[in-house]
Parts: sequence; C-alpha cells; structure tokens
Amino acid sequence: MNLSQFRIQMFAVVLLSFFLAAAAFADPLRVIMIGAHPDDCEGKGAGTATLWSQAGVEVMLVSVTNGDAGHQSEGGGALARRRAAESRRSAAILGVSWRTLDFHDGELEPTLEARKAVIRAIREWKADMVITHRPNDYHPDH
Repeated sequence: MNLSQFRIQMFAVVLLSFFLAAAAFADPLRVIMIGAHPDDCEGKGAGTATLWSQAGVEVMLVSVTNGDAGHQSEGGGALARRRAAESRRSAAILGVSWRTLDFHDGELEPTLEARKAVIRAIREWKADMVITHRPNDYHPDH
C-alpha cells in the first residue's frame, strides 16, 4: 500500500468513527460502494468494507457492469457468471452484501437508464453514504 492509499484508508476510518458516534443510538449506518466492474469495490475497498461491517455498519458493494468483457480469453455470459460468483463469494467473506446492475462491461455510458439504475440502487439500499470512483478515471466505465 502506498502513502496515498494509506491516507484514503485512514480518512475512511476517521469518517466511519464520526458516523458511528453520530449514529450510536440510531439505526445502523448504511454504506453503498459503487464500482463499474465486478472486482472494483473488492479491489479498492475490501479492507474498509470489512472494518465497517465488523463495526456494525451495513455495507453493499455494487457493480454497475456485469464484467462480461475485459478478459484475454473469455467473454460473454460465461465470464459474467464467473465474475458474479467471485464477487458474491468475496462479499460473503467480507461480511457485506453485493449486487450487479448488469450493464455490459466496456459499454457503460452516462445515459438516463444508467443514472436511474444507480439512483434506484442507492435508494433501495437506503444509503447514508455513497463511495465510488474518482471523477476523472482512466477507464470510461468508471
């Protein structure tokens, strides 16, 4: 882990502490982590998600695309099913929830349909906090 990643993790821990203190007598804090692909949240936020889950926070990892592309020798439905199974298993290990919005990998565009799907996921989870990709990322799906 480099210094920048460490700072992000520490910020997340401090932020969590604040929310836990503020919500000590309320319902559990609900956090949604949204990534473009299966493995984005797991790869960048698994440690934070686990810490929060162990502290009583309800966490959901959301993949906007189904992961059906981006592999050198596999693609389509078989790859999407494999990546979904990997993400579900990761979520079980981390102690969090998981879902996919099932848009095609590599084809995500800022459409009204995609926006509504993300908004619906946030509202259905009743998220108190939303974590996602930085605004300017190297991958157009992000």
